Amino acid sequence: MRRLLPLALLLAAVPTHAQVYRCGNGYSQQPCTGGVEIAVVKQQPSREEAARAVAVAKSDAQRADAMEKARLAQEAKAPKAIVLEPPRPGASAPIAAKPKGKHDKKGHKDEQFTAVSPAPAKKAKN
Repeated sequence: MRRLLPLALLLAAVPTHAQVYRCGNGYSQQPCTGGVEIAVVKQQPSREEAARAVAVAKSDAQRADAMEKARLAQEAKAPKAIVLEPPRPGASAPIAAKPKGKHDKKGHKDEQFTAVSPAPAKKAKN
């Protein structure tokens, strides 16, 4: 594998030629009627640029691993979330029934709610 890397970098440094044709407002690799041939040279990165790119990719991968470890450590220290779920039907304890009389065991009358309007009642005009 280490022997193939210099060979690959050497081949990558050799510029390659491609033929492109301009056909009207578009470009094509196939010749067309009235098309103009445009010579395109693909510039490959130098050995130094390729080596620098590999070094940058390795350092980025190391930094990403360190960031992931830090994130996982921070998540492990975070307090657990409290999730409140609504009660399921039939899961709560039954409510004790009140006595049917108008008085409870202590002799107090049951309070009844009566709605009252805060505005005074208007008198009807005859």
